[in-house]
Amino acid sequence: MLHGDVTNAAAGFATVAQTAADPQLRAQAAELGRLAHELALRNARMTFAASPAVTGGPAGVGITSGPAPMGVSEDDEPSGGRATFVVTTTMASLYSGVVLIDLLDVNDVRTGVLVVMGSTAGGVIGSIYGSRGKTMTGGMADSWELGMFAGAGNALLLSGPFGFYDSASNASEKVQSFTLGAAWGGAAAGLLVADHYRPTRAQVNITQTFGLMSLGSTLLGLAVIQPDSLDSNSFLTITAAGLDAGIGIGASFASKLDWSLSRARYVSLSAFLGLLAGGGTSLLIFADSNDGNKAARASAGIALAGLWGGFLVGMHLTRDMAPDYRFRAQAAAPQTSTMVTPTIMHDVSASSAPPAPGLALVGTFN
Repeated sequence: MLHGDVTNAAAGFATVAQTAADPQLRAQAAELGRLAHELALRNARMTFAASPAVTGGPAGVGITSGPAPMGVSEDDEPSGGRATFVVTTTMASLYSGVVLIDLLDVNDVRTGVLVVMGSTAGGVIGSIYGSRGKTMTGGMADSWELGMFAGAGNALLLSGPFGFYDSASNASEKVQSFTLGAAWGGAAAGLLVADHYRPTRAQVNITQTFGLMSLGSTLLGLAVIQPDSLDSNSFLTITAAGLDAGIGIGASFASKLDWSLSRARYVSLSAFLGLLAGGGTSLLIFADSNDGNKAARASAGIALAGLWGGFLVGMHLTRDMAPDYRFRAQAAAPQTSTMVTPTIMHDVSASSAPPAPGLALVGTFN
C-alpha cells in the first residue's frame, strides 16, 4: 500500500485478517484492508508529508484522490528550447559570416574561411553561454526561428520596392545587409513576444503554417485575378504584406488552440498535400488547354481551394488527438487531499479497557 498498489494491499490485509492468531492483529489488518479497498475504489494514493497542508497538525500520511498529477512537458521546461535556440543561432551566425565576406570585400580564401569560422564559433559560444540560466522554452526557441525567417523573407521581398537593386555598384551589399539585419531583428522580436505570451510549440507551428499559407494564397490569388497594372514592386509589396498578415492572423488563431505539436504538424502536412493535390489536378485537367490565360486562372483557383481544403480536412481528421501536454495538465480534475494520522482511543466508560490504536482520517470528501 505504501508503494501505491492498494489492490494487492487489500488482498494481503484480508489474508492476515483471516489467518492471524492474535485477535488485535486480525482487527487491525481488517481495518487496513478496508482502507486499502476504499482507496482502490476512489482511485486514490498515499503520500507522506512532514507538515500537512490541510490540517497543519502533526506529520502523517496524506491521501490524494483523483488523477495522478501531471508534470511539465519538456518543451515547457525553462531550458526545453535551448538546443533549438543554439542550432538556429549557429546557422544564422554562419550566414552572417558569409555576408561579412561580401561587405568587407574579402578576396583571400584563407581570410574568408577565418571570417566564416569566427562568426560561426561566435554564434555557438554566444548562444550557449548567453542562454545559460535563462528561460528558453520550446515555443520561445521556435518563435526565435520563425521571427528570423520572417524577417529575412520580408527583407528579400522588399529590397526591390526599397530601391536597393537600383544601385548597380553595391546592390548586393545593400540587399544582404538589409536581409541580415531584418533576420536578426525579426528573431529578437519573435523572442520578445514569445517571452511575454509563452506559446506552445504547436501554436508557433500553426502561426508559421498560416504565414506560408497566406503567402501561397496571395500568389495564387494574384494568379487568379491577374491585374493588368501591377508592376514588380507592387507585386513584391503585396506578397510581403500577405506573408505578414498570415503570421499575424495565424498568431491570433493559434493563441486559442490547445493542439499538440503532432496535431499541428499533421494539419500542416494536410495543407501541403491539399495544395499538391489541387495543383496536380489542375495540371491533369488543363494540360492540353489552348486558352493559357483561362487555364492559368482556373489552375490557380483549384490549387488555392486545395490548399485551404487540405488545412480544413486536416483539422477535422485530427480532432480526436490529445491536446498539448500543458493543456492536459490544466484540464486535470482538481485533487482533494485527506490526512491520515495515527491515534489512540480510550473507552472512558471502561477504565480498565486497554487503549485501542487506530487511524484518524481528516480532509475533504466528495
